[in-house]
Amino acid sequence: MAIIDRLKTALENIKYMPLTRKLTFGAVVLIIFALLLTLLLWLPKQDYQVLYTNLSPEDAGSVINKLKEKKVPYQVKDNTIYVPSDRVHELRLELAAQGIPSGGGVGFEIFDKTQIGLTEFSQRVNYIRALQGELSRTIRQLQEVQQVRVHIAIPEKTIFTEKEEHPTASVVLKLKPGRTLTREQVSSIVHLVSSSVEGLSPQHVTVVDQYGNLLSAPKDLEQFAEASHLEYKRNIEKIYEKNIQSMLENIVGKGKAIVRASADIDFSKVEKLEEKYDPETIAIKNEQRTQEKTLAPQTGGIPGVLSNQPGQPQTGVTQGVQSQKQQENISYEVSKSISKILQSSGQIKKISVAVLIDGVYKEEKGKKVYIPRSDDEIKKYKELVQAAIGYNKERGDQVIVESIPFEVIPEEKPPIDYVGIATTMLKYLIPVVVILLIILFVIKPLLEILKKPVEEKIRKKEIVIPEEKITLPPKERDIREEIREMAKKNPKRVISLLREWISE
Repeated sequence: MAIIDRLKTALENIKYMPLTRKLTFGAVVLIIFALLLTLLLWLPKQDYQVLYTNLSPEDAGSVINKLKEKKVPYQVKDNTIYVPSDRVHELRLELAAQGIPSGGGVGFEIFDKTQIGLTEFSQRVNYIRALQGELSRTIRQLQEVQQVRVHIAIPEKTIFTEKEEHPTASVVLKLKPGRTLTREQVSSIVHLVSSSVEGLSPQHVTVVDQYGNLLSAPKDLEQFAEASHLEYKRNIEKIYEKNIQSMLENIVGKGKAIVRASADIDFSKVEKLEEKYDPETIAIKNEQRTQEKTLAPQTGGIPGVLSNQPGQPQTGVTQGVQSQKQQENISYEVSKSISKILQSSGQIKKISVAVLIDGVYKEEKGKKVYIPRSDDEIKKYKELVQAAIGYNKERGDQVIVESIPFEVIPEEKPPIDYVGIATTMLKYLIPVVVILLIILFVIKPLLEILKKPVEEKIRKKEIVIPEEKITLPPKERDIREEIREMAKKNPKRVISLLREWISE
């Protein structure tokens, strides 16, 4: 009741205010409302953070429906859904448990609901959609991939085998900023898609990124060979760098050596046929021998028993002269060897290694002084590197070892952001100060102003009102006369009494 009485009194006071004072009072009230509105805009609002971004329309609709069910405030701007910062992680876990977002369209859950009356063509389309969605979800699990879309084209089967076409597929990847896919990862995606579709071979799967770059293996054999050669060359160089750096760091310390290697690789395949002659070695190629003999004439008896008996004269026929001839023909040839050599590709023609080694630092007068490595140390490190790479001077190998100071960055504590702290404090302090100023210099003076019209009006009522309009008993009339005389003699005293009555 006290509040209602005070409100009535304030309205009564405003009623009897002069016009200028009423206008002033209205302007002050408008200023107060403007200041309060400014304070509301100034005060920090609820902080919203990103829940999901770049979702497909289906996933975005599912997320918003779930947020409405949970009565969670949200905002949607530029295909991005924002929720209060204190509930971001909680909502992500809850939605993930329900399979939202699905990450690339509908999957095999499209067949969870029985749909009566679907034609064979519609079933086939739904199967392709589900297969594309499931493959997109699987590929999206790679850390480098932000978004993915899979397109599968399965031709209709025909009874004519000569006209039969093979299925094809294409994968469009949107990679995260600063991320790339290795050749092994691209090959894995190709084989994943090809093995998921019946009759699809890896040669018919194409993978591109958001910039239109072809990531899958090129069909041009020469281009593919060049890419493989560069990758092989870089792998060889990395192996040398890793082995040499680990060896040196065990000697000079961790982070005290930098190694860079460059290998010149021969990728040509050479087939050689060599025919060598040795003039110092002589071998018999052909050898031919002929032998001839000549015999003197001989006398002999008649063949038979009598001529062979002892004491019988040897009479008979004399034999003619016989000859014998021997001929030898030998041909010699210089020894010859024929060899067929097949030289495989990937041979190292030349290797160059550059090594930088940090020196030694000593404290002198509170400062670090750099001392380079000695010539003996540099020579020892160079011999170690040469032994590690199989140094061959004839093929032009080169090893350079230098000692230079490495840049030492001292660990410093991050500077305190005094400006940020002051800004945060002012953000909360300014509204409080403004409210106090409004109370002290606006609201309080207004309350004082509201009291003045009451005193003047009451004084007018009690003193200025004509006597003819009031009919009072004689006793009360005498009291009124006394009050009037008192007001004439001592008006300040009367006003103070009236103030006490009003305050009561």
